[in-house]
Amino acid sequence: MNRAINLRQLSVANLTVGRVDPVEFIEKAAAAGFGAVGLLVMSATSQPLQHEIVGRPEVMRAVKSALVTNGMRVFDIEAFILSPQTDLERMRPALAAGAELGATHISSIGTEFMGNTQLLEPAQRVDLFGRLCDEAAQFGLHVGVEFMLYRDIRTWEEALSLIEAAGRPNAGLILDLLHILRANTTPADLAKIPADRVAYAQLCDATDRSPALEELPTEARTDRLHLGDGVIPLDEILDLLPDGTPLVIETPVAAEAAWSIDERLKTAADNAKVLFDRQLMRA
Repeated sequence: MNRAINLRQLSVANLTVGRVDPVEFIEKAAAAGFGAVGLLVMSATSQPLQHEIVGRPEVMRAVKSALVTNGMRVFDIEAFILSPQTDLERMRPALAAGAELGATHISSIGTEFMGNTQLLEPAQRVDLFGRLCDEAAQFGLHVGVEFMLYRDIRTWEEALSLIEAAGRPNAGLILDLLHILRANTTPADLAKIPADRVAYAQLCDATDRSPALEELPTEARTDRLHLGDGVIPLDEILDLLPDGTPLVIETPVAAEAAWSIDERLKTAADNAKVLFDRQLMRA
């Protein structure tokens, strides 16, 4: 992909700093140099949201004001789970809120394997995903599918198969580099993915030692590494991404858990800048 990337083109994921007030997140992400943020509007876990946005007009007004004041945008909203309990009616207000805030993408994920968790049959998943895409399309939103070994959409092949089976034009893969590494996906594998089926990429780094399957969620949510601090072949993967692929920094670092939000975002931004400066020099 085009290597002339600057921080203002990047979005930073909410997970990088955890569940914080969205206005504070926007303000501090802007101060660190990012141009966009991802906002959590639906919980991907059993824990309720600490900072509700949907259905709270006063919060929506405050978020809009923060975006304008800081010259920021919302890139994506998350997370929309595909499970037997999914209620598209409940998701519709979240989609509407995301569109009202200017988001262009949403993330969808499978059901996490937990004990006797009920899972969708393949045909049910295709039907549900298609209907989610249709709902999202009404709000001008593109639906990304994120694959993870600990959920029932585990690999890029499974995610792509779901997208192709649903046949919706507003759907594509989310390429999260941690999940790519843990699934032993190689750059050669990524080269097989059609360019028009890449929604966006979530960038991070990681150690070469994979946790046990049951520990992968904790690593994903709290224990990634900043760009360049691990073993992921970042340069090679970036070279393979189609030009114009939206990029998101998602680097919750366990060693920084006690740091201030400002410090965590600045460090994430500094490491990203080093990576993209190096990419530009390689051009």
